Amino acid sequence: MSPPRISVLLPIYKVEDYVEDCLDSLLSQSCTDFEIIAVDDSSPDRSGEIAARILAQQDRIPWKLVRNTDNKGLAETRKIAALEARGDYVLCVDSDDRVHHDLIRTVLREAEQHDADVVVFAAESISPDGTVNYDIASGDGIISGVEAVQKILELRMQAFCWNKLVRRSIFVAAEHPCGLIFEDVCVSVQTLANAKVVRLIPDKLYSYMLRESGISRRFNPQIVDLFAIIDWVERSTASLPIVDYKRLFFRLKYMWAYRAIAFQTAITAPTYQLASPILQSVSEKLRAKHLLGMLADRRLKLPILMTMLKIHPWFFYCFVRRFNRR
Repeated sequence: MSPPRISVLLPIYKVEDYVEDCLDSLLSQSCTDFEIIAVDDSSPDRSGEIAARILAQQDRIPWKLVRNTDNKGLAETRKIAALEARGDYVLCVDSDDRVHHDLIRTVLREAEQHDADVVVFAAESISPDGTVNYDIASGDGIISGVEAVQKILELRMQAFCWNKLVRRSIFVAAEHPCGLIFEDVCVSVQTLANAKVVRLIPDKLYSYMLRESGISRRFNPQIVDLFAIIDWVERSTASLPIVDYKRLFFRLKYMWAYRAIAFQTAITAPTYQLASPILQSVSEKLRAKHLLGMLADRRLKLPILMTMLKIHPWFFYCFVRRFNRR
């Protein structure tokens, strides 16, 4: 029997309440030309056991379950799964999310029709109560990998791994940062930069389930990983032929990443004592030229608030908490 065309990479960690729904959405696909490579990342709960039971109860979709002897983190676990995979393409799925029943059929059709290295599809963010928070658009067309990277720098394309079908050889060759959050940004930039053909389709094929324990919903000191991630992105994109690169990267670094670190910390940290070291780290990296650059970009409110942060993080923390009550 020939290997399946697509390998679904499914890291499993602390998802015992959600993994069954995720697997049900995968096992009910309208196309069966795929396999599931699940990796139990030394989960402390019954997630791996539940996944093994559900997968063993069916023989429609080939599967394999790998167990990490110690916790590796999301990026390295995906890489482990990719090395076990047999498909021409890989598809990352988070084990607490759900996918559309035509996901495999649709992305495989588009990849074959256009000989695409990457297929990017739309998604939706879903609240715990089932309501749709927002749509994650992808566009419609055929572009080069460098053009796709430019879209990420322009903040017109999301750098998630889970809304992209990627040729396995490209995915495996990418560097997967170990131990960092926001690792999707690094992996997506690499895979897109090394892709010749990127197919964008508008189909909403993935449901990203917004959990209370998610990165954007709770205080996480590891948000400072964004400093390292953005520096890495700069090293890997500076040589690409991207139009207006310096301005675009300035926006990504200071008006997205630095802003995200500062605002998310101020909003989610329960006390100033917890927020202070992180806010101070952003303040120390900001220079007058960065604030002037924000102002020159006609973003009046942001440079005012970031100037407040530069003067003293406590002023910034109090102001953001006052006007961003959750």
